Amino acid sequence: MDYNSWGDKAERLYQCSACGNNAFNLKFCTTCATNNADLTYCDSCVGCHDCFGCVGLKKRQYCILNKQYTEEEFGKLRAQLIAHMQKSGEWGEYFPKEVCPFAFNETIAMEYFPIGKEEAIRRGYKWRDEVDEPLDVEKVIPAAALPDTIAEIPDDVLNWAITSQKTKRPFRITKQELEFYRTHSLPLPHLHPEERHEDRLKRRPPRRLWERTCAKCGKEVESTFQPSRPEIVYCESCYLKEVY
Repeated sequence: MDYNSWGDKAERLYQCSACGNNAFNLKFCTTCATNNADLTYCDSCVGCHDCFGCVGLKKRQYCILNKQYTEEEFGKLRAQLIAHMQKSGEWGEYFPKEVCPFAFNETIAMEYFPIGKEEAIRRGYKWRDEVDEPLDVEKVIPAAALPDTIAEIPDDVLNWAITSQKTKRPFRITKQELEFYRTHSLPLPHLHPEERHEDRLKRRPPRRLWERTCAKCGKEVESTFQPSRPEIVYCESCYLKEVY
């Protein structure tokens, strides 16, 4: 319940995020992947059980705040901590936003629930203003001046800064990127990486369903493509017949 992200072979997870792969009875945990059980308020633990408020442990048990206890000591101290958190109003809630290491506009929450800086700060979230750091490069070239084909791009491009054709924001090409573009005969991008990401988001269907009818057989279906969009929508059986 109140779970976010994946959870393969997992059960009894409550207010957790990104926990799974043989997970059992986790509460208020994040990124505790693979073979965990009976964890409470833990982060990035693997192969652990019976831990409380721990971070980054591997194959440990009966730990509180990453400190080892006996099974009996663990049970008593855990009960005391829960009682204290119940009195302070902290118990039963996920990690507070104050401990998040990222600003709201640096997280995927901004993609699904976009808000402005003032609203984010009013709600108690952090915010990071976008500032392009000075680049130590041999030269700066506008994207429009780039050669049309990847075959014409010299190795020196790794030492250049390219200014976006859209916003003039500078960006660099990494060695791995250049190898990818050359392997697939793709031209260099003309937009800043964040602008390219924004363009991909615009193509993503919204997180809701519309009632549609199959364009082939007329069967009623639900689709993330709203009726006003130009894409053709098929039911599953018609789609599979068309594809295979």
